[in-house]
Amino acid sequence: MRDDLVVPGENEEKYVVANETRVVTIPFTPLENRMSKEKPYLMEGLGKLRQELGKEKFDRYISTVHNINISGKAIMLVAGSEMHRTNIERECVHAIMAAFDVDNVRVVAMG
Repeated sequence: MRDDLVVPGENEEKYVVANETRVVTIPFTPLENRMSKEKPYLMEGLGKLRQELGKEKFDRYISTVHNINISGKAIMLVAGSEMHRTNIERECVHAIMAAFDVDNVRVVAMG
């Protein structure tokens, strides 16, 4: 077993920590850039959604989404916060349904 996974037992004070820990930050990129590489099958729907919402609304609400998953007639979007999720549900659900030809839109927040 790896030493950094060992959890001390009761009354033990010795903790084992990984020696080389680091945090890496990656700059946020717009949704369209990420999806064109990771999920190209979503690009047609994203193009329709941009036309449906207009550039300003699309950039404000959709480009900042963390992820989109689609399965059959259902789609799920991952928003960054509860406020972002609420705004998407209020402003974009009908356009998302039309653009991706889905019956069920679910928006969840990361935080």
